[in-house]
Amino acid sequence: MDKKQIIFIRGGETFDNKEDFYKYFTELEIDPYKKRTSWRDWLNEILGETHEFLTPNMPARENADYKVWKIWFEKYLKFIKNDPIILIGYSLGTTFLLKYLTENSFSEKISQIHLVASCVTNEGITSLERLSTFEFDIDKINKIANLCSDIHLWHSEDDDCAPYLNSVIINEHLPESNFHTFKDKGHLFMETFPELLEIVKQAK
Repeated sequence: MDKKQIIFIRGGETFDNKEDFYKYFTELEIDPYKKRTSWRDWLNEILGETHEFLTPNMPARENADYKVWKIWFEKYLKFIKNDPIILIGYSLGTTFLLKYLTENSFSEKISQIHLVASCVTNEGITSLERLSTFEFDIDKINKIANLCSDIHLWHSEDDDCAPYLNSVIINEHLPESNFHTFKDKGHLFMETFPELLEIVKQAK
């Protein structure tokens, strides 16, 4: 039996100008001794026997540009099989998926879409996550409901990077989506994600 395919688009950083770009890296604190394990890697390990992960290494993640990401993402589409795929986006990765699916035709069948710690607007929101070239018309998000009937939003109310209000806005435009709320998980920097795992296992 062929493995079910998962395409995972992870996050990145965007900047409106070079000054902000330089400022970000000047103020960024690092710890070369800290080892961080990601729920993405955990998910891949757990589902390895039944699922195939495609995780495009999006170019220039530290200064992301939508057009470049779009070109790179489309290089992976030829590897999609005939079975419905699962799309998972995290942070700026959710912004990319929403913009891409809203603005482009997508002929591949989608069984589930997971939008984790989403960011869709900077208007009226104090956010560390910027959109820049990833901005899109939020009012057209409902187009995605025609592509997939099993859409899941995952967000924590205390997310200080991409505020919770972003997923509230998505849910307003996609009222049939399943909205999963946490209280104290921040930007969902977790080592495991059992809640998402259980739903992925149910994908048809």
